[in-house]
Amino acid sequence: MPQIDKLPHTLNNLIKAHFKKRELADIQVSPLTPDGSDRIYYRISSFGYDPVIAVDAKGTGLHKNHPSTISQNQTFILIREHLENLDFPVPELFSTVHNHDYYLLQDLGDNSLYNTIKKQGWSPETIKLYQSILVLLLNLQIVAKEKFDPSWCYAGGYYNRQLIHEHELNYFLKAFVVGYCEININHDITSKLQNQFNTILDAATGAPGDFFLYRDFQSKNLMLKEQKIFLIDFQGARLGPYYYDLAALINDPYIDMPWPLREQLKIYYFNKLQSHLNTGAPEVETFSYFFSLFSLIRTLQTLGAFGYLVTRNKMHFKAYIKPALKNLHYYTDMLSEHHNLQTLKSLLQKIQL
Repeated sequence: MPQIDKLPHTLNNLIKAHFKKRELADIQVSPLTPDGSDRIYYRISSFGYDPVIAVDAKGTGLHKNHPSTISQNQTFILIREHLENLDFPVPELFSTVHNHDYYLLQDLGDNSLYNTIKKQGWSPETIKLYQSILVLLLNLQIVAKEKFDPSWCYAGGYYNRQLIHEHELNYFLKAFVVGYCEININHDITSKLQNQFNTILDAATGAPGDFFLYRDFQSKNLMLKEQKIFLIDFQGARLGPYYYDLAALINDPYIDMPWPLREQLKIYYFNKLQSHLNTGAPEVETFSYFFSLFSLIRTLQTLGAFGYLVTRNKMHFKAYIKPALKNLHYYTDMLSEHHNLQTLKSLLQKIQL
């Protein structure tokens, strides 16, 4: 266990200022597993005080030659404040310095949605919890888009064609197919895949795109504390289609939800959506089509991320690749009723894990 004086000097000073009148020997430091993040987290505790999370986010600050003028850390702080002002459940920010390279947050404990499912399985209580999360998600998508400033976003404020192409579809090819699976794709196959990707892009950009999009709304980013759901890791948020976050939650490969329950929760969300949007709500066939489309896109992005992380020696992500591939096969088959995805289907047959 590291001592407080072994932490970065600036973070050390933040911690000492927070735990007033405490000797260094009375402050305990426990490193936390960062999962896929480059940020370094510590739980800081001292008798008589609530514990806090100290974040060393220096590695995710504004880099040289980055096209953005705002860092990932600044984005997190700005969106956190926006959500807090709207009374959405986000961790409290206690202090921050150095362009938000270091900051202290409320400690939400270790009980994520992911951990909850591992403990209690797909019980009636779990299903009720998911229903409450879907209500929270829909409110977030509709309410948080108001007064949302796209200039807050370090990687672009809109879920647009370029982002989908480069950071989801091509990310899958580069980081997963080539980088992780080590499959060589010749020029002819690449050309056919890009044509099919353009078909997907044409369809995806036809969905309503002016909602708050969390972009990583899944079981490890939802915390439960005192019977309340909290949101974390929302620095990738922007404006986009509501289908994406719904697809991310329901098709989350970390928990591999049973297929009948996926359909049940999809319908539950659709009924809530209709009551919120009234005349702006889609027909059920349109909703199902776009849900499948964004399930495919989200799964491609997820596999790209898993491939990238495993090749960086974060080996625990390897366990989630097969559930994600199962999702990809399913939604590729579903969408083949609407689009020619034969080259993508043929490529998937070459992936043997």
